[in-house]
Amino acid sequence: MCTICSLTIEFAVEHPQSLAVAVATRQAIDAGLLPERDPGVEIDMARSRHDAIVQLTTMQQRLEQVLSTSRLLALPDFYVLMIESRTWGYFSPTRDGFDVKANPSAPRLEPDEDGIRDCVVVMSQAAAAAISSGRMPFDTAMTEGVAIIDAPRPSASVIRSAFTTSYPFSKFSDFVCTEVA
Repeated sequence: MCTICSLTIEFAVEHPQSLAVAVATRQAIDAGLLPERDPGVEIDMARSRHDAIVQLTTMQQRLEQVLSTSRLLALPDFYVLMIESRTWGYFSPTRDGFDVKANPSAPRLEPDEDGIRDCVVVMSQAAAAAISSGRMPFDTAMTEGVAIIDAPRPSASVIRSAFTTSYPFSKFSDFVCTEVA
């Protein structure tokens, strides 16, 4: 079981940017950048959480496929929060991809006494679906506010670069060439 799927812990943590991402998502839907959900289909929290896990797993796999081992290892540990279901994923890079046995504690959103806090990507599931399918580049999601990276400056740049490389402006292929180690 992967770290994402095994995160049955309900972190009692609300990210302060969740509301901003929710508002931006509604605006993106109204502007036609993201698809409207079918109003006739009711999605309960269990289904929403399942959909979030699918999106997180898809993103994990794409990052592992696209990034070279050296770029993957340059990533800091980071969390991804899907706002609709409050589903958290945890990404801890290793030589073989992301650690599937990591057991993270709740994310630290405020700096501790040493100024250390966790890196978090906050996004809507609607945006994640559009990003994962190649309909919306990651940079566009950031520009539109449907995805936000909340991390110290050097880490935020590395995370953004990884997602931008994996989900570029032009259409991308499901077939990925990676660096030979």
